[in-house]
Amino acid sequence: MEQLAHLMAELGLETWGVCRYEDTLPLLPTRSRNRIPKDAQSVIVILFGYYIGEYPERNISRYAMVDDYHQVIRGILERLVENLLNLFKTQLFIPFVDASPIQEVKAAWLAGLGDVGQNGLLLSPVYGNRCFIGEIVTDLPLPPSQERLSLCNRCGACLRACPTGALGKEGLAKEKCRSHITQKKGDLSPWEAQQVQQGGFVWGCDRCADACPINQNKKWASLEAFYQDIQPVVGKDNAGRLCQTKAYGWRGESVLLRNLRLIEGSDSPTEKGDSPVDADR
Repeated sequence: MEQLAHLMAELGLETWGVCRYEDTLPLLPTRSRNRIPKDAQSVIVILFGYYIGEYPERNISRYAMVDDYHQVIRGILERLVENLLNLFKTQLFIPFVDASPIQEVKAAWLAGLGDVGQNGLLLSPVYGNRCFIGEIVTDLPLPPSQERLSLCNRCGACLRACPTGALGKEGLAKEKCRSHITQKKGDLSPWEAQQVQQGGFVWGCDRCADACPINQNKKWASLEAFYQDIQPVVGKDNAGRLCQTKAYGWRGESVLLRNLRLIEGSDSPTEKGDSPVDADR
């Protein structure tokens, strides 16, 4: 582990841990599960904080104001993998960011990096719930982190902050989540369109995340790349350009422009709207 800690320090990675691969099972049904090494033994989990200030004028989720974290973090993980391969020449190290078959929040908890909040987000004692999670799955057996953190006091602040009732004691009702709705392609139901209009965000929501008291006095983003092109407001004039460098680019400009029209009122939902159940029929 001293060798691993040295490699982490060389890349300025301060918040990381290790868990057993078998403890993260079952895998999620993603295509990337085929990349998991045969005889995988360990998962190295690394946190990347992304908080770069309040920006009260923003019309987009905090994580989406910075450059695409998939690209930023993938580059760091690939450098780490290269260094690991130089040290452990007969082992396999496979990096994952977001589109991972590993249950990332669970893995981070197992690795001693935080707790699972009522909103389903990782609660980190370093970054609050404003952090990205990256993993490296390896067939190298590593001693797992022993600490298990308990940070969520079940205060219910995130549940009360959710504007649509998507969060409850049973978990997340995805079809009601405003963040999910802003990312849907094509036409929205009247109820869904109303949620975008009322939320005022062209991408995401942040209500449940911002409500969590864990965020008080937590560390700001440590990656310089997250400070280079902060874009808190997306409009018709810059949506196309920003889709080239931001995390929402995978959905395309048309989704952002549709949401902008709804927020501006040029596309209007019906006065009453459908229920989220009716919206899926």
